Amino acid sequence: MHPQKRIFIKKVLESTICRICEIKKMLVFYNFRAGSIYVHLDGLLFDLKYDPSVIEIPVPRYFREDDQIPVDIVFKDKVERDGKKKGKKGGKKKGKKKGKKKKADDDDAPKKKVLSMNEKEAYIDKALEKRFSTSEPVEEVAYDPFTLDLEITSAIRLIQKNERGRQGRGRYLDALQRITKDMQQLDMKKKMHNGKTQNTTKQEQEEAAAEKVQCRIRGITARQQIEKLRHEEMIFLGMQRAPKETNDKDKDPIEDAEKTRQDRKHIQQDHWA
Repeated sequence: MHPQKRIFIKKVLESTICRICEIKKMLVFYNFRAGSIYVHLDGLLFDLKYDPSVIEIPVPRYFREDDQIPVDIVFKDKVERDGKKKGKKGGKKKGKKKGKKKKADDDDAPKKKVLSMNEKEAYIDKALEKRFSTSEPVEEVAYDPFTLDLEITSAIRLIQKNERGRQGRGRYLDALQRITKDMQQLDMKKKMHNGKTQNTTKQEQEEAAAEKVQCRIRGITARQQIEKLRHEEMIFLGMQRAPKETNDKDKDPIEDAEKTRQDRKHIQQDHWA
C-alpha cells in the first residue's frame, strides 16, 4: 500500500539478488569441473535432508508486472588507501607501549599459509601417487544385487525355463480343479443312489442361489460402508481434504485471494500517482 516502504523493500530485494549472483559466480569459479556453470549440490541436499525445491530462486513479481517504481543502484568499488592510521594526540604512553607489545607478539606468531586451488590439487595428486602410484581417481565398483552375470543365451534359457514351469503349474491346477469337481459329483450321485441324500427341488435350488447373491451383495455394501468410514476418519485426522460443497465451490479462496491482490494493486497505483 505505502509507496515509501515498497521503494526500500525493492532496494533490499535487488541488493539480495546481486549478492546471490556474486555467490553463484564464486561457486562457478571454485567448481571442480572447469568451465561448467552447473554446481552439483545433490550430496549436500541429501545430507541435510532437504528437497531440491529449497535451492530454487523464485522470480520476483515486479519483474513480470511492469512496476513503475524507479530504483537506481550505484555500485561503488572499495577504496584502498596507502599508509597507516595516525594515533590520537594526547593519549597515554602506557597504552601505546602495550599496543606495540601486542602487535610484536602477533608478528612473532606463525602465520598459516593460505593455499590456492592449484596447490591443493597438486598436494592431492602427490598423495595419490604416493599411496596408489597413480593420480587417476579410483573407480568404485558398485555391486547391484538385481543383476546377473549371464550371457544372452543363458538368460533366454532361464526365462524359458521359468515360463514353462509357470504354464505347467497352471495346467496342473486346472486339471486338479476338474478332478475334484468330478469326484464331488460322483460322491453326490452315490449318496443319492444309496438313499442318504434326496434330490433338491427347483425351489430349494432357487433359494440357495438367492442366498449366494444376497451374500455377495451384502459383502459389497459392507465394503463400501467401511471405505466411507475410512475416508471420514482420514478427513477428521487431516490427512485428506474434505470434498467441496456447492457453497465452497462458489467461494473459492484462490479466486478471492487473486481478487484481493488486484484490488491492492489498484490502490497502490492510486497512492503512487
